[in-house]
Amino acid sequence: MWVDQAIYTSLPRSGREGYHVVSRSRGVSETDARTLASWCPSHGALVVDEANRASVNIHPLLEGRMVVSRSCEGRPEYSGRGGKQIYTHALIFEIQSLERTGIVPISLYLDALALGLFQYRPEPDAVLEEVELGHCHRPLHLCRESRQPALISPTELRAIRESLATGKPIELHHPGDRFRFVEHFLGFLPIGLTTTISFSTSLKPSTARPFALCLIP
Repeated sequence: MWVDQAIYTSLPRSGREGYHVVSRSRGVSETDARTLASWCPSHGALVVDEANRASVNIHPLLEGRMVVSRSCEGRPEYSGRGGKQIYTHALIFEIQSLERTGIVPISLYLDALALGLFQYRPEPDAVLEEVELGHCHRPLHLCRESRQPALISPTELRAIRESLATGKPIELHHPGDRFRFVEHFLGFLPIGLTTTISFSTSLKPSTARPFALCLIP
């Protein structure tokens, strides 16, 4: 599967300063970039703790496209306001491509992570290339069938699933590895819901980023 790329961070470039889309492939339009910027975190929005050094995010874009992204801390903020730069690398793909193959977005994230696509780049090129992801992905139901201890009770699972099915956004507190939690949780959802649900694993809740499922400490 071929996907487009974009990087959103705080970097002076092309006469612009502060947080904006600093790099993108040719398939990412100006409209795409503006929409992507509305979902991506800026200064102070990333929640970093011992078990979660980055946030995994999945959300819709425009015209039948979706985004899988990873947000992490970069170098010290160049503006002098203190703290570290928040760096988000996004992969953009067609929802129809998922429907044809039966792949779920979180599997694309794992594939891209293994390929090194989410590696932090202090000075990314302004123009990125379209990249190809793999063709083999582990089905989510294998998480459900593993021998690891359950991360969520059947009662909690039912309540969350019902809320998501009706479009009600949820803030869910989890003190451990929140990516592992959401991967485990998605294994219990209908395939149609896992393809379209939006979530973040370590971003502060915000009305500007209307994720269906927002995981926080």
